Amino acid sequence: MNKTYCVLPWVHMHVKPNKDVHLCSRKSIPLGNLNDITPTELFNSGEMNGVRERMNQGKCVAGCEKCYHEEEINNGKSLRTFMNNWFENLLFKDTILPWKEGFLNDVDQSDISVFSELKPSIKWVALHASNVCNLACRGCYSLLSTKWRKDEVKLGINPYPLQNSKLNEFGFDFNEIDFITMYGGEPFYMKQNDELTEMVKNDKHIGDKILQYFTNGMILPSDDTFKIWKSIKKLHLIISIDAYGDANDYFRHGSKWDVIATNLKLYISESKKYDWELRISTLINIYNIDTLDVLHNWLITQGIKEQNIDYNLCIYPQELDIRNLPQEYKDSVLDKYRTIKLPSVLINMVTNQLNSESNIDFIASSAFSRKLDEMRGEVNPIESLKVYMNNC
Repeated sequence: MNKTYCVLPWVHMHVKPNKDVHLCSRKSIPLGNLNDITPTELFNSGEMNGVRERMNQGKCVAGCEKCYHEEEINNGKSLRTFMNNWFENLLFKDTILPWKEGFLNDVDQSDISVFSELKPSIKWVALHASNVCNLACRGCYSLLSTKWRKDEVKLGINPYPLQNSKLNEFGFDFNEIDFITMYGGEPFYMKQNDELTEMVKNDKHIGDKILQYFTNGMILPSDDTFKIWKSIKKLHLIISIDAYGDANDYFRHGSKWDVIATNLKLYISESKKYDWELRISTLINIYNIDTLDVLHNWLITQGIKEQNIDYNLCIYPQELDIRNLPQEYKDSVLDKYRTIKLPSVLINMVTNQLNSESNIDFIASSAFSRKLDEMRGEVNPIESLKVYMNNC
């Protein structure tokens, strides 16, 4: 049984706004930078081949710790096992239903023999083309959001500069890549999405394209982008929503709940009409752990399928990790989760994480939260949490 193999190093490159290349979307050590080396050279480098060799041997790889931790607390399930299941379908079964079972699926991925003949080839590029963003979410930082730069200066952190390269400056031949993911910043707030739209529109193989976007839901794409979505092979649209109502606007600074609710309604309608894959991504953190059921139930009433809601544990910034919560608060949350109706995989993940050892204490989490409140002129709307923070 191989517990470290992940298909991504064989098929995928993940590029941050500063052109650092990572194994996947998770925070890890960069493998190189596209300012110094071409995508093909990096993909075929000794370092990448070393990663593949370690995975083939079932050895742990630096940068993959979050998946290993998820598997420990969630019955062997993680982003790694999800991706293996996804690409088994994508590559070998000629079907584009990778998200069908949801992020925490029940598929056994201990058997990787299906990938034994897979040769390294860049089939999927995930690109943070810019860090231009309209929000400053508490779980983010300036490399991925220009709105964070001012706050980081006040926190004594040296912020990342504006990253705004044109698509053709990343070194990929996008006409030869059928699967493209656009991250932010905010994709629909940046000029690079217009470049991608124009590129895909003029691609004679537009019907082979799979496009995926991670958006905060505040800005709708252009009419031209909507138009190409109706011509490509498949669209995956992931909207980040971390709480219901004012609590979401608090965590996702600059967000407006009424706008998100209106845009989500449109996306739901269009996705049903054109068979788009629409998902919600929620980051489990100290602010929303006590109210996830409120958001979950609201999403269901709006027409989002339960299996299309993905939950991820917040590890960075570490101040927002639910393991930092005081034991009394943890106990109250655990009691609640024994009685409310939520997916069992979510309950197990939260329960195991809350019972895991914390990296820092709650005093540090409270200080971080109060500092942001002071800088942004905000008031914590999470009454159950605010009581404990005020006592620190």
